[in-house]
Amino acid sequence: MTFIGIWGMAREIITHFHNIHRHGDSQRGFTLLELVFTVVIMGILVAMAAPSFNGLIESNKVKRLATEIEWLLVQAKSEAVMRGEKVYVESTAPTNLLARSLAPWRISAELNSGTTVFSSIESSSFSRVVFTNTSNLNRFYFDPIYGRPSANGSYSYSLGDYKLKTTVYTITGRIYTCLEADSEKLSTYEEC
Repeated sequence: MTFIGIWGMAREIITHFHNIHRHGDSQRGFTLLELVFTVVIMGILVAMAAPSFNGLIESNKVKRLATEIEWLLVQAKSEAVMRGEKVYVESTAPTNLLARSLAPWRISAELNSGTTVFSSIESSSFSRVVFTNTSNLNRFYFDPIYGRPSANGSYSYSLGDYKLKTTVYTITGRIYTCLEADSEKLSTYEEC
């Protein structure tokens, strides 16, 4: 390259940087007014979405409890048949409507001796869930031969507009979860 060619390239680069510097000052960032409008619009969108998130959290909490109760009961039933001995399911949930929103509750599956606990569900994991069960499900067992429960009954639980019931049948040994009559529609659960 010749001296004139290098000088021409250098002059183009200097001119390019000069133009960037000279015209770059007009677009350096956002104005305060643009930032305020953006923050206000974002706040409105978040405020509109908050109630739907609350409903989603409530429905997921009730569905998770339904799943955990079914798993506990199925596990107790399976353990009774596999071990060839009775597996007891015990609930400390209140049986009347007045005490059910105040009292903590616990459901556990264990051998008669109480030393081996297979599974347990506690109210501390499901805050604000209202829970009750029929009195004959306070303590019952699964038969070691056929896996049938020794008592009929149901666990009822609700949070907000979502109300579910898990029922245990002695004749068939079936464990079934369904929506209570005045419940909001929830996932694939059918009405009782």
